Amino acid sequence: MPQDATEPSTPRRTLLARDACLLVLVSFPTLVWYGFWRFAEVSLVTAAGIALSAGLVATLIAVPLGHVRKLLLATALMAVSATVAAATGRAQDYFLPGIAIDAVYAVVLFGSVVAGRPLIGVALRAGAGRWRFRTPGTARTHAALTLLWAVRFAAEAAVMTVLYLDGNADLLLAARFVLRAPLQVACLALTVLVLARRTGGRSDGEGDGGSRTP
Repeated sequence: MPQDATEPSTPRRTLLARDACLLVLVSFPTLVWYGFWRFAEVSLVTAAGIALSAGLVATLIAVPLGHVRKLLLATALMAVSATVAAATGRAQDYFLPGIAIDAVYAVVLFGSVVAGRPLIGVALRAGAGRWRFRTPGTARTHAALTLLWAVRFAAEAAVMTVLYLDGNADLLLAARFVLRAPLQVACLALTVLVLARRTGGRSDGEGDGGSRTP
């Protein structure tokens, strides 16, 4: 089965193209669910079944792109979301699992900083051990970037919670796509930029000692 992770030797344009395809494929089942429920006026149960089929198709498309595991996870979350909405009979409940997951991400990321083990640093050290490259950034940089991602998930969870309480599924769908992709891209770009600059600065004069996270 193709791997989700791509080694550093893969060209940057290829990585960006794959990530763009992943974003489209992940979004596709939700758009199908909403389209059939809102415009075809099918029941939430029927919309859930159609969306699940769309998720399986998206997963098959992802095979040559190396995103199978990510699509399977996304399809599983979509299935849970659609099932919750079908069970309650309220379309806004489709977004409830996603809100909960964003909140959990924010708590875990923030907690890792409080515990002195920022997850950005943990992930970078794991990657460095697997692919044998020097861990970029310092402990302080890893903590700051982990907090950045914690705020990103907390912000999305907060906005979506307000809209959920209002009960408007149309606004929830719009907010999900307006918030998620820009926040994800912005945080990812800033993370890469900061790590690249910290790595360059360290190679000029810091030495290896600053790259270690306690």
